[in-house]
Formats: sequence, C-alpha cells, structure tokens
Amino acid sequence: MPNIISTLRKLPSKILKKGIATQGSPLVVKRAKVLNDKSSFHVKEAYKALRTNVVFTIPHDGAKKIIVTSALAGEGKSTNCLNLAISFAQTGAKVLLIDCDLRKPNVANLINISSTPGLSNVLANLCTIDSVIVHSDYANLDVIPSGDIPPNPAELLGSAPMQETLDKLSEIYEYIFLDTSPVNIVTDAAVMSKMVDGILLVVRQGRTDKESVAEAIKKLSFVEGNIIGFVLNGRLSDIKLGYRYGKRGYYRYGKKTRYYRSGYYGGYGGYGGYGYGGYGYGYGYGYGYGYGRSSNHDAQQQKK
Repeated sequence: MPNIISTLRKLPSKILKKGIATQGSPLVVKRAKVLNDKSSFHVKEAYKALRTNVVFTIPHDGAKKIIVTSALAGEGKSTNCLNLAISFAQTGAKVLLIDCDLRKPNVANLINISSTPGLSNVLANLCTIDSVIVHSDYANLDVIPSGDIPPNPAELLGSAPMQETLDKLSEIYEYIFLDTSPVNIVTDAAVMSKMVDGILLVVRQGRTDKESVAEAIKKLSFVEGNIIGFVLNGRLSDIKLGYRYGKRGYYRYGKKTRYYRSGYYGGYGGYGGYGYGGYGYGYGYGYGYGYGRSSNHDAQQQKK
C-alpha cells in the first residue's frame, strides 16, 4: 500500500484529474438524470403516469416482479428502471431494485454504491441475500447490486437459485424491479421472463428502429414473456406548445418545441403499439458489452 501511495504522489496532476468525474462526464450526466427533489415537474409527472399504468396493468395481490429492459444498448433502461423504482418507493411501498445486468452493470454507479458483493455472489452461493441488500438514500428503496461479473450470466439468471432468491424476496417487498441486459444482444431477459409478472421495454426516440423493437418482441413472445408496455425515452416535448401564463393574467400558446432536460423518461404504450423510427445502430458483443456504430451504418450515411 505505501508503494502505491508514493507512486500516486509522483504522478502529474493532469493525469490524476483524468480519473475524477467532471461535470460533463457520462457518469455525472447519468446521475443528474436520476429522480430527485430538483427534477422538473414534467419529469416527475411522467414517472407518476408510468407508475399508475404499471399498477393497473398488474393488479394482483402480493409482490409484483417487473423486468425493465431494452432492445439494444444505450436506450436508458437502467436509469428508467431506477427512476421507476424511486417513483414507487415514494408512495410508501417497499421496493427492491436488482441489477440483473451481470455483464455491464450500471445501477451501482447511478446511486454511488459498491457493485460487490451482489446478485452473482448470492447465486454462486458465496454469500447470503441479507448481506448484499443495500439500503439506498431513498426511503423505502433497497438495492441489490450486480456483484462480481461471472463467466456464465445467463445460466445463473435462469437457474433454480435465482427463482428461489426471488421467492424469498417476494415475501419482504411489494415491488421488485429487475434491470436486465438488452434483449437483442443476449438472452438474459428471456430466460428470466417466466419468473416475473411483466416486462417493460424501453425504447429511445431517434435511436431505436422499429425492426429492433419488432425483433425484441419476437424473442420475448417466443418464450411467452408478458410484455406489459413500452417506455418511450428521450421523447420530444411539446411544453412550449402548451398553455403558458402571460403577464396580463391569460394563457397563450408557444410556437417552439425542445427536449426535456432530463431526456430519460417518456410516454407509456401498451403492447402492440410500437412503431419507432431510428438510425439503425450496430452493436458488437463479447465478454461484457462492446458498443459502437457499425461500419455499415457509416458507409450508408456517406452514400446519403
């Protein structure tokens, strides 16, 4: 340890600053999109509307277990899953969020906790459930991080221990939200579909193409997954087209549109209501995610 500390002291300050999250870094931006007291009225209302729809979609008694996933990567599933869990916790319900993305976990970063130990350690029988539950800064919301990244995520998530873990947690919590890997990249969400009550599919306007959504629906339908709806993320706002209060005490219309600053919330659509235009991004997948635009996409763009 002393050798490491002395080495760090000798490093130039410019190098050390690179390891510090600045205001414009992706991590800081993501955390800024997590629901909090400073979130705008429109952001809070969007999640309340989503919460209401989910409540009426799954009306049975007992714990409700819901997967939040997406067709591809980078569509905001983790942030939406966390914000939806926060929204439910605000009602006084006892809520648990489980990071089931055992390949590229993100929940721990969003709420600034350690990612280990976590779910993978429990499924590998290395620790108990109680030892990995983290009480978040949000009232009524607990979190189970992903844990160490295993070599066999799909096998662990589809195993009997996973079912047993959910059964035990269902005796404690009213709502359990599970953030999983993208459907079109790996099978994790599909193998877990029978363990939950419903699946929410996050799609991002201007990024998710309808072919990708159709493919995700096909894969989830093949395993008889219960798709309860969609979360339209990054939706264009008509806030300036709505009524605004004028100086003389009357309301008037605006003329311009813009994006909500949050960018990580949107409308809620029932099953079968998809039809999203996009740009057709390509993604590679290895051990952990490998994201990036495909060369075919760039070539097509040059031709245009």
